[in-house]
Amino acid sequence: MWSVPRLDVLGALAATCILATPQQQALAPGVELLIGRIQEKYRQTELQARFVQRRLSRLGSVMTTVEGDLYIRTPGRMRWEYRTSGQLLVAGGPGRETYLYLPEDNQVQVIDSDLANTSEMPILYLTGRGNLRRDFDIQVVEWGVPLSRGNVQLELRPRRSGATFERLILEVDPLQATITRLVTYDNLRNTLDYQFYDLQFDPGLSDELFEFDIPEGAYVIHIGG
Repeated sequence: MWSVPRLDVLGALAATCILATPQQQALAPGVELLIGRIQEKYRQTELQARFVQRRLSRLGSVMTTVEGDLYIRTPGRMRWEYRTSGQLLVAGGPGRETYLYLPEDNQVQVIDSDLANTSEMPILYLTGRGNLRRDFDIQVVEWGVPLSRGNVQLELRPRRSGATFERLILEVDPLQATITRLVTYDNLRNTLDYQFYDLQFDPGLSDELFEFDIPEGAYVIHIGG
């Protein structure tokens, strides 16, 4: 589907990314190449992964932690299964709406397709939606301790007004061109830290994973539309 650069090229790429500074007005060529590879990879593949989602306080301490399984198919289709709570989020199915099922409340939130976009739901960038270089001002940062040695951390600030989030942090593996972490800061300074493990690309996902039937008797709330 896409060719993997030689290891010596990747080593130079990683070094270029690390040496880039937040004061640079233009991205270093190595960072440009990395972003392009990530964008292309996530536009063309299916993905299955385990995720850990942490909600952080304004001071950065961990408030809650949940785990689950993530399934992605481009363009724009996702399924997030939360193991402990049984919550389920399904996006991009036949009707293009997004469904959030809260079993503890027997409630289903139906988010209109017009609201299910990258400005409202930045996690949709994981499905290849949008364009990272066009939509954001990007710089290399040292946000925190990387999940793995050699990973590169990028800060992305939306260029367009109206986004529901202030900035994103992407931690990426430059050798594999994969996103291992996505941190979202919304406009109220709420912070969600998504970490991704055991990534499998093109696992052969079934269509049924991205379909959702509202359980009988569930209380349905429509958002937007």
